Amino acid sequence: MVLVFAIVGALLIFAIAAAFVGSETFRLGHTPTTTVFDMDEAVIHVAENLSVESAMGLTMDEVKQLIQFSLQHLRTRGLSAMPGEELEHDVERAPVVVADDEAVAVVLGRADEVGMEVTDDAVYEVLDLLLGHLVEIGAVGPAVPPPEL
Repeated sequence: MVLVFAIVGALLIFAIAAAFVGSETFRLGHTPTTTVFDMDEAVIHVAENLSVESAMGLTMDEVKQLIQFSLQHLRTRGLSAMPGEELEHDVERAPVVVADDEAVAVVLGRADEVGMEVTDDAVYEVLDLLLGHLVEIGAVGPAVPPPEL
């Protein structure tokens, strides 16, 4: 009789544990992940993948500053948030699209304000590599296809 109670008890404990593990697995599988941006990781990724021409004209500090300018621009457009801030997700609002030339112009303007001497091509390359990094870590969605005319 004791053996029957022990077996029933063990099966009951196993069923409760299996149900809990299964429900948590389902919940975690359907919860979107939060992507955390690491500035140092992004700077290293961008600096390591720059072309020789761009790399010769930029220091690591300048690459970091250009990335910061770009992220500030994305934040003003409502596309990124600082830690602890929430982004507004309005399904009624049209998606925000940032054109390459606009982003380059804004970053070049900010670089000019602080007296940094960089070329358009170097800024474009930094921003392109930064975007690739953001896509790689899952922080941004896919590129928007050009409109059909």
